Amino acid sequence: MRHRTNKKSLALIYERNGKLCVNLKCDPFEADFLRQAFADVTPGWHMNKVHWNTIALGGDVPEEELKRMVGNSYDLIKPKHKRERRSI
Repeated sequence: MRHRTNKKSLALIYERNGKLCVNLKCDPFEADFLRQAFADVTPGWHMNKVHWNTIALGGDVPEEELKRMVGNSYDLIKPKHKRERRSI
């Protein structure tokens, strides 16, 4: 899944070892916390292990937590608004 304006990826959905998985972008500090909190959250498969997590769907991650993580991934990749220059 990509953001429609800047085309950056926010989620990669795939099947691995018979499980449906999703890679989501994540803040590095939160990424490590989530890996410790949930057995089905691991470092991003084929991604930057610092900024991406892989989540095995249907495991120990509650649906509401998964929705929150998708929202955070979206927020991390959305375009940054440029500040307007003020004339003095």
